[in-house]
Amino acid sequence: MNKNQNAISQSWLYVILILLCLFGAVSLVSTLETSKVKHEQIRIYNRINNLERALTTKDKEIEQYLIKEAQK
Repeated sequence: MNKNQNAISQSWLYVILILLCLFGAVSLVSTLETSKVKHEQIRIYNRINNLERALTTKDKEIEQYLIKEAQK
């Protein structure tokens, strides 16, 4: 009976160990995916800011051109 109980206890320990490993792997993948998404969000945010700056610069250039044309 004692050997049988030890075998069952050992089996449960292996099951728990495997479940912990799976949980760790899932957590790691989740963290990596979250990191990727955050990185992509930063890239998009920077791209939008750069486009906004470029448009502002173009608006100023066009405004200056129109002022010069109107003064002629």
